[in-house]
Amino acid sequence: MKGYVIGILEIALYFVGSIFVRKSFQQLQTINRATYFWVMMTILTGVWEIAYISDYKNITDMAHQLVNTSQHVWTNNYDISYVLPWKLSRIFYAEYGAWADREYMSNSDDWSRIIESSHCTQCALFSLLAITFKIFGNHNNYLICLSVAMGTQFMNSFLYMFAYFWQEREPDNVNYPTPDFPSDAWLFKRAFMWVNIFWLVMPFYTIAYYIFENWKIKKPIVNDLEKNKLID
Repeated sequence: MKGYVIGILEIALYFVGSIFVRKSFQQLQTINRATYFWVMMTILTGVWEIAYISDYKNITDMAHQLVNTSQHVWTNNYDISYVLPWKLSRIFYAEYGAWADREYMSNSDDWSRIIESSHCTQCALFSLLAITFKIFGNHNNYLICLSVAMGTQFMNSFLYMFAYFWQEREPDNVNYPTPDFPSDAWLFKRAFMWVNIFWLVMPFYTIAYYIFENWKIKKPIVNDLEKNKLID
């Protein structure tokens, strides 16, 4: 089965699973759909990240093999078991390391693992907590955990992309453009990097959405003098 088919099946299963969970708990149906599906995607990403960190050596070896053979996982063949998130993570990150960010196939530094582990422990974990609190009807804790998850996700992605663009300007960096690893101002030659746009736009959208929603809820403001009069 081609790698791109594996990817499509994974996304389809993610949507089916997310819809099933949403329909199983009425509390989750009060979350707007865009936020809900993005939070669930963040949780799934956490599973991929755990697999990437724990299987780092094999994934980097696979990435080097892709570079040496000028191949892409999208056109390679894999068995159906690669639909499992912890197996799909191998080919996803191997492709990303080979043709998007080559620090993800580096054995000389831990930058990629720092990025992935920080996203997993801050964004994915707090997204899971947000969904859990929402299921149990604790809306305040849901908002707190969601704010932590989305705020750290936006900052994580922003700093990561800023560092990446800086790396492209350093001749001794693995991400510096070369004939066999070209780049351009908008990263069209490294198209897989565009996946990061979701990790910037969606947390920003979620934060803005809840700020706007809470802004619309107008509560009467009672100052201390008026409060004393009411007590008297």
